Amino acid sequence: MILLQLAISACAVVLILLYFPIALLQDWLLIRNRKEVEGDCDHEREGKAGRRVICIMATNGKNPLVADHILEVIKTYNLDIGLFVVKEEADHFRYSADEITVPESYRTPNGTRNKMRALQFGIDWLHAGGYGKETYICHLDDDSLVTEEYIEHIFRMKEAAGQGYIRLRKTGVHMLSTLADMVRVSNCDSFCHYFNSAGRPKAVHGEGLVIRADVEYSIGWDFGTYGCDDLIMGQLIVKNGYDFGFIPHPVLIAPPVSARDFYKQRRRWIMSVLWANKKIREIDARTMDWFLYRYAVGWTGIVGVIVFAFGLFSGFSLPVPVEAVLGFNLASYFLFYQYGTVKTSRRLMIPMALLQVPVAIYEGGTLIYSLIFPPNRDSFDVITKV
Repeated sequence: MILLQLAISACAVVLILLYFPIALLQDWLLIRNRKEVEGDCDHEREGKAGRRVICIMATNGKNPLVADHILEVIKTYNLDIGLFVVKEEADHFRYSADEITVPESYRTPNGTRNKMRALQFGIDWLHAGGYGKETYICHLDDDSLVTEEYIEHIFRMKEAAGQGYIRLRKTGVHMLSTLADMVRVSNCDSFCHYFNSAGRPKAVHGEGLVIRADVEYSIGWDFGTYGCDDLIMGQLIVKNGYDFGFIPHPVLIAPPVSARDFYKQRRRWIMSVLWANKKIREIDARTMDWFLYRYAVGWTGIVGVIVFAFGLFSGFSLPVPVEAVLGFNLASYFLFYQYGTVKTSRRLMIPMALLQVPVAIYEGGTLIYSLIFPPNRDSFDVITKV
């Protein structure tokens, strides 16, 4: 029994100390960024002369009604923008936008598949159509929506690329998945905001990514990877000498509608990063180290609850300094999720408090699931969207 306690104690100490830097950093960033997250400090600047803005939605055709609803909402904005949908030849749905149809026979030089293949065809098509330095492209997934203020900011942004922060536009479709997605809100208000504001995009997501057309064309999307296109693009933009900025407005997303879709989505994200390890390290090894650290350790803030419960039943205790760090970790972990909940819907604060432990286990299990049951590299996990 003593040996078991010692082994558990040693593992607990390692996990507690590994999580502490994340807890400390995320708390500091939320405090640091709190006055800047919501509000456009650049709101008085006029739009750039001759600036064109277009929104491009890449879709696989599996959720056409949701995609079209997003387009219809954007069309209600009182803004002079272009709307495009990049779709596959097999998708016969007629969208409420100009369509760029990717021929079934189209192949990229590096053999890139899925979404990146479509994006590569799309930027080649736009370049051939004369879209260049005067045009800024706002990329949308077929379930993501940017606000009118988001697009207004694009008309006056001075950086060559940028991105805003995440908010949920749908809640409650699947409770655990919705609550787990609250951490995406917190992550964006801390890490995305910090890195993007500093011009070092290390937390890039595909929704709402804005790139000047000539920059996107010069870099292209033909990375030859399974996924991770958003992160790779963000890194290459900076590596090629262009500046990247923070857009102080939200991108609205919807959480997965089931546990199956949640695990498929997270598996795609995790394995995309792992399988793109070589590519990312060629660009910036520190970014890959950061991702691996966060994926491996980010969910372990809940270890404090396990250690506390085990201590009550077994009577073992940790050194006082470690207990203090454990308490700080645990408080930070709970508050980080509550922050995202407050920013999304205050009515979910109590469910989040009651279900925090199940949510942590639910979310942490995606890493194990991804490693044991990786996706097929020849296909691309598609989830139901609302």
